[in-house]
Amino acid sequence: MSSSSPTVASALLGLKERLGERILLEDEIRRQYRSDFGRMVDRLPGAIARCASAEEVAEVVRYCRQNGLTVTPRGQAHSQSGQATSAGGVLIDNSAMNKIHEISAAGLYAVADAGVVWRDLVAATVAQGLVPPVLTNNLGVSISGTLSVAGLGVASYRYGAQVDNVLEMEVVTGTGEIVVCSREKNRDLFDVVRSGFGQFGIICKAKLKLRHCQPNVRMYHLLYDDLGAFMRDSEAVMRPGDERFHTLESRSAACPIFTRRIGEGMSLGVGQQLYAYWLYPMFLTVEYGPGENPDDRALLSGLNFYKHLRTEEYTQLDFCNRLVPVFDLWHRSGNWEMAHPWMETILPWDKAQEFIEYVQGNLPPQALGPAGHVLVWPAATGTADTPLFMHPPGDYVMGWGILPAVPQQYLEQALVQLDMASELSLAYGAKRYLSGYITFDTVEKWAAHFGDKWPMILAAKKKFDPDRILSPGFIQYP
Repeated sequence: MSSSSPTVASALLGLKERLGERILLEDEIRRQYRSDFGRMVDRLPGAIARCASAEEVAEVVRYCRQNGLTVTPRGQAHSQSGQATSAGGVLIDNSAMNKIHEISAAGLYAVADAGVVWRDLVAATVAQGLVPPVLTNNLGVSISGTLSVAGLGVASYRYGAQVDNVLEMEVVTGTGEIVVCSREKNRDLFDVVRSGFGQFGIICKAKLKLRHCQPNVRMYHLLYDDLGAFMRDSEAVMRPGDERFHTLESRSAACPIFTRRIGEGMSLGVGQQLYAYWLYPMFLTVEYGPGENPDDRALLSGLNFYKHLRTEEYTQLDFCNRLVPVFDLWHRSGNWEMAHPWMETILPWDKAQEFIEYVQGNLPPQALGPAGHVLVWPAATGTADTPLFMHPPGDYVMGWGILPAVPQQYLEQALVQLDMASELSLAYGAKRYLSGYITFDTVEKWAAHFGDKWPMILAAKKKFDPDRILSPGFIQYP
């Protein structure tokens, strides 16, 4: 849809007349919303709607449905394949929906608008000795954004994803109806809005679980030089009944060695290429109160790490914000403005080691860029209850992701390699994490991703967005 057509242009002007200053049509403003964190998609929206309430969102949706306009919600746009962009339609900026309505220590919940940034919510809850059970590494994203994807964090092995820890949501459907949904009420909507990418409804408010937390956090920096040992210890930490640690964070760390001959496997071209020896840092934390001193030896007993590098102390709030200096460095160095074709995939536990060692064995470390990195995140599946967050079967799964920052002149080559890694992961039985670089361009690929949940998606689309005006251009429908 092009906003330059007379019909669309007049419809957008009519929306402006109805909602006034909430609707922004100026070219300069619209250009600020034409891409997302991925920096790979360029779509100019027809209008920006800065809604401050569910009622205003509903009015926008009803008007757009009557006038043939599309509607796409946008939080902080931390997606990488244009999921938070719109080509000529109305883009809803929810940053004005930023009120924290309630924090209940007795009920262990918080109620907040969809545009509230997690960092602000955490600052408010930690001050009361409370914290959301699961936090993503980047707290500068909105509540509605992570609930629309899944929201994985270093405590997901214990509490699931953020979508598993939402109690209730206020949602505007594609028909413009305001609906409150939960596990007990309007469950069919609740189950498709979570991890639903704005396809069935627009989240306007959420009631979120909280847990009690201690004021101090001790983090153990452990290093593994063997992926198998790393996975065995991860499984021991995640085993039901093992309550030693509060979080488990990890990654793959490339140690560049020298050059080697290439020309086979996943490498592009022939000749010499830098290669790496891969190490596996693991970061485990324990919370404790005033006057307490955790027994390090007892906590780490039985773990077979290569080396205990160091132990760090944090306040609870500093721990939650531990990666802010990293993001600040990305901004200062210009890496934030580069393309971010992040390829994240969730592997079956029994296939993970073979896949990771093969792909990383063919991954030149310089391909990640100066701010890129590779994540591994072991997770347990027992606490997950979100139907549309797809992952392989089994008690444990392994998340793995290449998260590069790529200058535009090298983007095309990087995308070829990332597509190869993605396809290989699917052949290993993995499921892609959908906030990243996704190339599912046919109905068949989407049906394969969602598997037996695909009929549920088609039925929900027909019921809650019958005119298909919500977030078009990402999921392909028949």
